[in-house]
Amino acid sequence: MDGISKITDRIAAEARDEVARIEAEGAARAAEIAAEYAETEKKLYGERIAEGAAESVAQFERLKNVAALEAKKAILAEKQALLVEVFAHAVTELAALPEAQYVALLARVSAEAARTGDEKLVFNAADKARVGAQVVAAANALLSEQGSAAALTLADETREMVGGVVISGGSIEVNASLTALVEQQKNELSPSVAAILFE
Repeated sequence: MDGISKITDRIAAEARDEVARIEAEGAARAAEIAAEYAETEKKLYGERIAEGAAESVAQFERLKNVAALEAKKAILAEKQALLVEVFAHAVTELAALPEAQYVALLARVSAEAARTGDEKLVFNAADKARVGAQVVAAANALLSEQGSAAALTLADETREMVGGVVISGGSIEVNASLTALVEQQKNELSPSVAAILFE
């Protein structure tokens, strides 16, 4: 029995040694794996931080660009509104010219727009009563000076407009209302008006 006991003791001792060796190897491998994961985790964390920082910078730049674009659009809209206001004011100022200047302006425009010299001049109701006959006479005088037919007449009808005149001959009408006259000059004058307003 003593021999069997020694054999079993030796087998048990070898088994314990093997278990201890396996446990030591397992612990060492577990430590290696833990170290590898810690390093990977640290690397991934750094990458995520860098990606997050880069995305934050990119997002900031996008927002800054959008804000700059919106600011430019708002400024442009305000400038456009001011230009519209300036040209609307120009119409009002033309309508308020002293009578002699207003008559001269409308007479010149009428004479320039007349094709046959026998068109009718259409005004708004107030201008028809106030200056209509004077404009017709002055425009006919200008046409006569140019050697053109001078038989412009005052139309019975009136039009809704701020001021100015519509030269009507048959199926052809020339809109020389103050609004139309200012609108015709708008493209040409806008750059210089903008330069005065905004620079």
